[in-house]
Amino acid sequence: MRENGSIVTVAKRAKPLELKWLEDFVSLVRTRNFSRSSEERNVTQPAFSRRIRALELWLGADLIDRRAHPVALTEEGRRFRETADIVLNNLYHDRNRFRQLQHMARPDIRITAASTLSIGFIPSWLERMQRTVGPFTSRIMTERAHLMVRHLVDGGTDFVVQYFSPHAPALFATDRVCSFCLAREKMVLVAPCDRQGKAMVDPDRDGDTPYIGYSRGGYFAEIKSLIFAGKPAARQKFRRLSESPTSEFVKRMAIRFGALALVPQSCVGLEIAHRELIEIMNPGWSNELEIRIYRKVGIKRPFARKFWNRLIAQQTLPCPHSARLPERTYASR
Repeated sequence: MRENGSIVTVAKRAKPLELKWLEDFVSLVRTRNFSRSSEERNVTQPAFSRRIRALELWLGADLIDRRAHPVALTEEGRRFRETADIVLNNLYHDRNRFRQLQHMARPDIRITAASTLSIGFIPSWLERMQRTVGPFTSRIMTERAHLMVRHLVDGGTDFVVQYFSPHAPALFATDRVCSFCLAREKMVLVAPCDRQGKAMVDPDRDGDTPYIGYSRGGYFAEIKSLIFAGKPAARQKFRRLSESPTSEFVKRMAIRFGALALVPQSCVGLEIAHRELIEIMNPGWSNELEIRIYRKVGIKRPFARKFWNRLIAQQTLPCPHSARLPERTYASR
């Protein structure tokens, strides 16, 4: 209710305070003109006037003397001007400070990688990249293959680093990502060593063959299926003792339980050198793999773009499978 042009409505009947009302008021104080301030605030003049009224209603006081031209402040308006300036300045100051802290805490690049690569490949690779790109911070995450796809497509990670075989399902549809080869290695079959340094288990020699496998849904499960498909007779003799999506677990279980395991060659270098494991060199028990890096088409983060461009500039490995990846992908599952 208004009496003699003044607001006497109790504040509890007003709408909740909105930040834009304070910004409108400060603009009007500066321009002293409803039309100019409505243009500055990108609203129509009637809407701007209603927002100033709403602020007055919330405060329970007239702030603007509408009889004066140009616009003048009432006594209450002059007192509230200082309050509005302090509130907005404090809010903007805190927002800028929090954003700066968040920016400082945010890594320059975010990489999602296979767990084996995050241990055996990523650290030395990042060290080399530091020498060419300069200092940067990173966050390394490990996920199952289908979650890697989701994180990259949704923008939750900048890059995915994963193994690749042209004969296994690709991680992504080719129209959604760019990728190239960073390195190559083999998937090999290993067995624990006996005291003479010979394999305790041989799939082509033994009848009952214990092995440690990979859980379905992981990329290594696909590679295992490819290798087994070429060895149907030996496959019939395999007796699976345990399974896991991670090659580190598979390797350790193979050593503990005297079983065979398919693992990336880099994963077992020390164990082979220490004669805990030995590679089964029989034909057909290995598979060539690429280590590939993927990024989403239209990368936006500035440092991630710089990082990718530097990778492209120093690329030396030919990538025979870059032009076309298999149609069947994890992204389409």
